[in-house]
Amino acid sequence: MNGITFNPYALYVCCDGAMDYDSKNTGGVGFEIIFPDSVGLESIKYSLGKYEGANIERLELEAILQGMKELIKLFKKYNDKLRVIRNIIFTTDRSGLEDKTNPYRIREWRKNNWHNHEGKAIKNSDLLDKIDKVRKKIADSTFCSIEIKYRRRKFNKTADKLAKDGKDQPIVKTSISLKGRKIGRRKYDGIEVDYKFLEEEKEYFVHVFKKEPVLEQWEIWVEICEGDYLGRKLKIYTEASSEIDSKLHRLHKYKIRTKKVYAHHVTIYETIEEIKNNENVL
Repeated sequence: MNGITFNPYALYVCCDGAMDYDSKNTGGVGFEIIFPDSVGLESIKYSLGKYEGANIERLELEAILQGMKELIKLFKKYNDKLRVIRNIIFTTDRSGLEDKTNPYRIREWRKNNWHNHEGKAIKNSDLLDKIDKVRKKIADSTFCSIEIKYRRRKFNKTADKLAKDGKDQPIVKTSISLKGRKIGRRKYDGIEVDYKFLEEEKEYFVHVFKKEPVLEQWEIWVEICEGDYLGRKLKIYTEASSEIDSKLHRLHKYKIRTKKVYAHHVTIYETIEEIKNNENVL
């Protein structure tokens, strides 16, 4: 296994999500439970079906959550065989989830009403909260240490296939869909801007292509339409009392002014000017 040290005495749950990125954001979820040789049980594969209206991170988190719930059932069913296990390792090929699902980080966010130290609302807090609570339930009932580790996609092929198989199943699930999420076509294909080079109190011409609610805030993705950062993606977070989300519409162009620049997003002033199509902006 890449990115983790393989433990022949641990129980592994290899998790994955897969998306088509179509108009309905169709996706699938799958996971494989691999028992240590000493237990004498064959691995079990799960393809959980077709999901709509979510994003890839929510699908990956759903795979972990459902894998945890299935383990609770298996430990009850095979109690005599599984009580010797002391390590459970969940793996995901979604970069960043190992850190985001850290129990100490989740509990700190929960104490802060699901906001980070910058006041930014935490995405997918509902699923992170459930994962943390089910993880504790497993640990309390099995006395196992539980880890969530990153592994590269090429070492997660079985779970990847199970997730892709789920997209072809007929029954649609909307249990993790995002209400209010809106996505439009991009004009450019640039990568995300390096925020340390951005300036506060600076004006930018931007094109809006995605809006997503995050608790009482909005995450709004735009593309810069002029200057040194032409085509680069920029992430805007609205402040809790702001009405900026109602002023920025998908597929429209605007002149915005940065208020604060953070490590991974910016906030902007509400003095937004829409740029009409006949105006000379790239």
